Order: sequence, then C-alpha cells, then structure tokens
Amino acid sequence: MKKFNMIVKEETLDNGLHVILVKKPGYYRSLFMLAVDAGGFDIEQSYHDLHLHHRSGCAHFLEHQMFRLHGQDITDQFAQMQASTNAFTTYNKTAYYFQTTADIEAPLHLLFDFVEELDIDTQSVNKEKGIILSEYDMYQQQPEQRLFKETWKSLYVEHPLRYDVLGTPEDIAHMRVEDLKTFYHYNYDPSKLTLVGITGQDIDKIMDIIKENQIRHPSSLNGKVKRVIHDEPTTCARSDFSCTMDISTPFVCIGYKQKPETDIHLAIQKDQCIQMALDAAMTSLNPCYQSWLDEEIMTNINGAECDIHIDHSAVLFYAQTHYPQAYIKLVEKMSKQLVQGIDPTIFQAIKARALAQMIRGFDSFEDLAVDLLEAHISGYDHWQQYEMISKLSVEQINTYLKTLDLDHPTVTTIQPKNM
Repeated sequence: MKKFNMIVKEETLDNGLHVILVKKPGYYRSLFMLAVDAGGFDIEQSYHDLHLHHRSGCAHFLEHQMFRLHGQDITDQFAQMQASTNAFTTYNKTAYYFQTTADIEAPLHLLFDFVEELDIDTQSVNKEKGIILSEYDMYQQQPEQRLFKETWKSLYVEHPLRYDVLGTPEDIAHMRVEDLKTFYHYNYDPSKLTLVGITGQDIDKIMDIIKENQIRHPSSLNGKVKRVIHDEPTTCARSDFSCTMDISTPFVCIGYKQKPETDIHLAIQKDQCIQMALDAAMTSLNPCYQSWLDEEIMTNINGAECDIHIDHSAVLFYAQTHYPQAYIKLVEKMSKQLVQGIDPTIFQAIKARALAQMIRGFDSFEDLAVDLLEAHISGYDHWQQYEMISKLSVEQINTYLKTLDLDHPTVTTIQPKNM
C-alpha cells in the first residue's frame, strides 16, 4: 500500500514477529529497528497464572548487555559491514537499530542474531553495574533530567513511572544473571518483537530475507505476557518537592495529574488536542510569550507537554526561571484559561504547525521508525494521525480542554545551592 509517497508492507510472521517495511523511493540510506515490547514499565508482569516481579531497570540493563555475541562486541562487526548501530530503552520498549548506505542483508542478519540470542555471564553483568550506576549519577547531576524524575515521583503512588528507566541504584547494584535471563525469556520472544525498516531498497526482497532468517527463531511462548499496572489513586504521592543542585538559575515543574483514558484512540486524539492548546498558550504563538522572557519569568529553557495514555496521564509545565513563584502563578493562571478553551483565531496556526511537524517526521528515518514502533506497540495506526489532525476542529479541542483536572497538582523546584 502507498502512504505519503512511500510504499508500506506490513506482516506478522508465523513466529509472531511483526514486520513493518517502508520504501522511500530514491533513497540510498536504510535504517532497521528491532524493538522489544518491554521497557521501564515492565517491573511486574503476568504469564498465564504466573506472576513475575522483575528488578526495576531490567530492560535498560539488558540493553547494555545485548551488544555481545559469542563473547565479541557486535559494534565492530556492524562497522565492518559499513553500518553503525545503537540502542535505547524507554518506559514501554527497548529498541536496537542499525543504519547504512550499503547492502542491508548481512547487518540485518546480525541484528536478528544478537537480539534473539542471549550471551551474558556473571563477569559481564558485574562489570556493567558500575557503568550503569555512573550513568545514573550523571543523569542525577543534570537539572532537567532531575526535574522530570522528581515530578514523576511526586505524581504517582503506584505507577512504575515513579521509577527511573535505569532502575533504582539498589536494584542496579544487586542485578544478577538470573534476573536478566528471566526478563529476556519472557520479553525477547519473537512474538514480542517488532521490526521496522525504512529503506530505498526492494522491500519484497527484504521481506523474503526476514522470513528465511526467522525460520531459525520459533516462539517459545504459548500465551501473552502482560504488563501489570496497579490502580492509581487520583491524588499525588506528594504535593511538592524541592532540592538544591550546583546550578545558577532555578528550575520549576508544575505537574497536573489526570485521569487515564480507557481507549487508546481517544487517548491519542486527546493528547494531540491538548498539546496543540499548550503550544498555543506557552510558545511564541502567544503574544505574551516575549514579555515573559523579558521579565525573566522564564528563560529559553521552557515548555509545556501532555502525556495522555490508557494507564497514566499528566500535563506538565516547566521552565528555568529567575522567579519561581512568579512562574508558578503564571502557570496557574494559564491553566485556568486553558480550561475555558482556545482562541479560534489561533486555531488554524496551531493546526498547520501540528501537520507540518508530522510531515517532517515522515522525512526523518529515525522519527518515522520510532513513531511506527510506538503506534504498533500501543495499538493504533500511525498513518491515520495526519487525517485525524486534518479533521480536528476548535470545538473538539475545547471539549477536551474542559476535561482537564487542575485539582491534583504537584510542584517540583530545584534551587541553586548558594541561595
């Protein structure tokens, strides 16, 4: 099928591997991303009558360990094939990918080989602990990272968002080979893998290569491994949190806890609508924006984001600011105005911006691959998002804005140590 001047081929193989191939005619570059439907959220899982409890950070720790195959670092092997490789872990997925302008068959086989074969031992696990703990400490020293981590911890009582994707220092330090092998067994089965390929090459031929490769990798699971998310109270874990860091200007984040949506398609539409309204209110589209900068109520480091999903939802306002209390009052004022709806005269501008952002995403190999993965893992059609945005009306946005809950806020402040 053809989508936005791209040819798309999508199929679920006999072993459960889901494949999405996108041909971009006229391109020499190729990017292939193989993702596991498991990330930082997967601390508790169920499989039939079995309840699994993993250490926090298992997904991320395993990502670090996976770049070994038969005792060798596979990064060098990719380089010899004129391909570069990398990986990342988010709350709901772990993805491994390579990109190249050369032939893709050899690196594609290698991608499958190292992801679908576990090669770890006690020595490699113990060595990795120090590396990941150093990574954890590094992020702790970055004010923006710390700001969001503490905000999630304040918002959630039960949800695993309260844990860092890297895990807790205690769980990282006590990670065992057995912990990682158990996590791998239940989450790296082909039935939990998705491959996205963006390329200028023949995708019919590539699909044949993939099918032949996957004959060697049958599924070992006879049921679905489910993520366990406990019911979350409407109240926040803490109403405020403050700490000091070695910075010159304070940072503030105000988070409003929202009720999750029951349907993923409704959640995606609501997320898009609220984000468009936030962009209208808290960016240069607002005539007051420049005055906020001039008065130092915020610096150029600022933003407003929503995260509306079926198991968690929140709206965040954040900024580096010389006047934290003034920024908090500004957000309280703007939040109340948002609930009343947006100005129809600015609607077309924010709609055009949203559509332009999506079109730019189609042109980026990395963005398109991640967006397609996210859509498949979450259960919606990414290609329909453009049409959904095109059909949005100001009335729809205002309807969603009226559902915003401003009764459960939390404030996170990071102050300079010398204040």
